[in-house]
Amino acid sequence: MQRPGAAPRGGAPNGERQFALALSLAKTLLATRAQFVRALCDASLAQSGRERPDALFLHMVEQNVDDALYAMGRDGPAILEEIVRRAIDDIVSEASVARNGAPHLAD
Repeated sequence: MQRPGAAPRGGAPNGERQFALALSLAKTLLATRAQFVRALCDASLAQSGRERPDALFLHMVEQNVDDALYAMGRDGPAILEEIVRRAIDDIVSEASVARNGAPHLAD
């Protein structure tokens, strides 16, 4: 039996252990986000026919990644494929508009 305030088995006090777990989770999420950015960037480049990303394209990818991650957290993994496809389509559309200017609609 442990005394109140004593370090739990494993050596570190409970608060330090929770902090270490939170820090580990944050590092994992950042690494996962970076991998997701690369994957969306590659898929969007392939779909748009671009060979290399420019700064504006990378900025659009970053914005859409955050929106997609939020949607996954909100809606869960059940619609993961739809969220990813929508993010890629949005990136390609924004890149097209940025490259060619705003679309001109004929009357």
